[in-house]
Amino acid sequence: MNSTSSTASRPSIDAKRLTASEGLLLLVTRALDRLKPGQVLEILSDEPSAHHDLAAWCRLNAHKWLETPAAPAAGRQVFHIEKGSALRILIPAELDWGCHAEIKDGRFDTRDWLVGHAAEIRKTALQSDGFAPRGAIVEEGSPDFTFDVVDRELAWNESAADFYEQATAGHWDGSRDIPWQKMTALDAELERAVCQLMTFLAENEFSALYVPAKWIARIHPHFSETVLFLSTQVRDEARHIEVFVKRALVNGGGLQFSSASTQASLKSLLDQEDFIQASFLLSVLGEGTFLDLLRFVETHAPEPVTREIARRTRLDETRHVHFALTHIRSVLKAEPALKTKLRAAVLNRASALSGVKGLNPLIDESLAILAAGGLSPDRLPEGLRARAGLYAMMHENRVKRLVAIGFAEHEAAELSAMHTPNFM
Repeated sequence: MNSTSSTASRPSIDAKRLTASEGLLLLVTRALDRLKPGQVLEILSDEPSAHHDLAAWCRLNAHKWLETPAAPAAGRQVFHIEKGSALRILIPAELDWGCHAEIKDGRFDTRDWLVGHAAEIRKTALQSDGFAPRGAIVEEGSPDFTFDVVDRELAWNESAADFYEQATAGHWDGSRDIPWQKMTALDAELERAVCQLMTFLAENEFSALYVPAKWIARIHPHFSETVLFLSTQVRDEARHIEVFVKRALVNGGGLQFSSASTQASLKSLLDQEDFIQASFLLSVLGEGTFLDLLRFVETHAPEPVTREIARRTRLDETRHVHFALTHIRSVLKAEPALKTKLRAAVLNRASALSGVKGLNPLIDESLAILAAGGLSPDRLPEGLRARAGLYAMMHENRVKRLVAIGFAEHEAAELSAMHTPNFM
């Protein structure tokens, strides 16, 4: 904006030969945005139609048009407009103008956007803030939204931005980053076992996709770090489903059997109507148990394709579990009484699933066959021992995670023992 000043204290703009249709009104509008009601703006113009257009525009926009002396020499006109009291926007001083985020070694990490108003995390988010990013000034009269999770203690923790950065840096391509060209033919029983496990992994990952997706739309955007991380979790799970299904199809075995007990177990996760309970059951218990399952598959994989699929998906799931552990530990620190609700969630889920058969027997068998490398009588005992070791490790690690978020060891052992035999 070119500016001069015929009066030292009076803001002034030079509109040159701009007409109303060429940007004169935009130039004047933005200049008035910088003023307070009652301040006078001086406009210099060489356009004959400006007098008529500006006077009419002032009447429509509640500004005061001040009569102007005769035009000076050279045909230039000088107009004066007193800003009215009707606010179009807040003046820049009330926003974050001039507030710079810190760039470190050429990086702008998400945690470093906590500057100015964006760094103010409300205890309770306002429904009228809607989809406005945190730190924006929301105009009065905006509609109320109906987000379910609006409390800071439940929805936000300071580590979420770091987990989001890790997730975006760790994304991989299911079509190109798996060594599909190294697929080799396997013994029929071993291939069938791998395909059964891939089917089981895929259906469980659908639940791990749908549960966070369900909550993304219910968490207030004010707690954007959590929402953004959950969106990466959804993307991760989509990629996991992709590679598990592809592995079942790539070697001629195809997708196998899905049991009613598995479906019932997964539906009980989707039916959760409390964000913290859903995160606890899905990620601390379910996905945490899956870390051991994926490591087992990685260790006993009969060829490099299955091994790499298990390795990459395990790394993603580790991030999901660590985020949930960090988040729930933060929640329980702020509201210790919620631990009782988490315990009740495990008990209620166990009760609801009490009439359902246990682990799909084909999964139980496939784990032993995978570890044995087939159905060889010489190696089956080794496969069975490995499977028993897996189940013991799952229980041991569940207990460790429960203790890490605040449960006493005896409580943790009890809750782990009640966890669904379907792993997730």
